[in-house]
Amino acid sequence: MRNLRRLLITLVILFGLFVAADRIAVRIAENQAAGKIQSSRGMATKPDVTIEGFPFLTQLIGSKLDEVKLHANDVKVATSKVQLGSIDADLVGVKVSSDYSSAVADSATGKVMIGYADLSAALPNHTTVSYGGSPGKVQVTTTIGGQQFSGTADIAVSGGNNVSLSNLDTGNPLVSLAGDLFAPEVPVAGLPNGLKLTSVDAEKNGVYVAASGTDVHLNG
Repeated sequence: MRNLRRLLITLVILFGLFVAADRIAVRIAENQAAGKIQSSRGMATKPDVTIEGFPFLTQLIGSKLDEVKLHANDVKVATSKVQLGSIDADLVGVKVSSDYSSAVADSATGKVMIGYADLSAALPNHTTVSYGGSPGKVQVTTTIGGQQFSGTADIAVSGGNNVSLSNLDTGNPLVSLAGDLFAPEVPVAGLPNGLKLTSVDAEKNGVYVAASGTDVHLNG
């Protein structure tokens, strides 16, 4: 009986040590992955990376993680006119290299937030946008043909990874031509390769753009 008790105590201690080592290893891996993503995408601050699932060490041995969650704020992208207020991505089945220089997910979903000031700065003709009171609408002030117009417009995802504005409604049918001429698009760059925009909602603090994809690359 005493020997059995000692065996159980030993097993509990060993399991505790394994759990502690596993949690230390996952924190180190998360930090290394965040650093790689930051350097590869030129981010000013390191993103938050969370590796889900237990145990982590068995996932690491197989070089494939069950699930990885990524969050970053104020993402400045050199190839884009628009700054991303935040980006959140949930990646499933992530194959990683030993030094985390490459990571590819079987599938992923994500959401990008663009503040109205950042969206306005990327639009032509001194166009400014703000919350329009409903998910698919924004309030717009723009210049067309040297004349300023104000009204509401539809916001949507268009071909490629673009956010587009259209159907400007000034409330005056005599200037409906302005609505026909108003159709700017803003490309959204900086997403992990493989993610494609799927929908957009306008909320009080900014525009939220949903994305999804397969064979999604976190780095590079």
